Amino acid sequence: MTRNHFLGFGCSATTLLKDQFKINTFSTEEYCKRIDEGNLPTSLTIRFSLHQRMVYYLFWTAYSTRVDAAAFERFFGVPLKKAYGWEMTMAKVLGFVTEEHGIYQMTLKGAFYYHYYENFYTLAYIDKMWGILRREAFPEKIVL
Repeated sequence: MTRNHFLGFGCSATTLLKDQFKINTFSTEEYCKRIDEGNLPTSLTIRFSLHQRMVYYLFWTAYSTRVDAAAFERFFGVPLKKAYGWEMTMAKVLGFVTEEHGIYQMTLKGAFYYHYYENFYTLAYIDKMWGILRREAFPEKIVL
């Protein structure tokens, strides 16, 4: 999940594009059926607004404990400080990150809180979504 784009192939594989995230069906039978019919085996598509994609990018990029402001700007065409200047300043003030030459590096305190909330997110959203997708090949919609 720490890549900006990737294509997933097979049951339960995920694909990340610039403006959407896709999850293939978890059902082998339904996956094969869709492929045989010449259709995509996508079970769920999340379409991102620009703001949602920026949050997604920052959430998973921060997993490495560092965010490069220049890489953010290359990807989105918007400076990180313009999009999240107040938030990045507060992260520095609260001792969650340090900044040097446009690289935001998590402190031990920042890494602790990041991973604490990342675990909460995983349990509250990803595990719930995966549970539904394991039971239903193509759910109409998922409300988290």
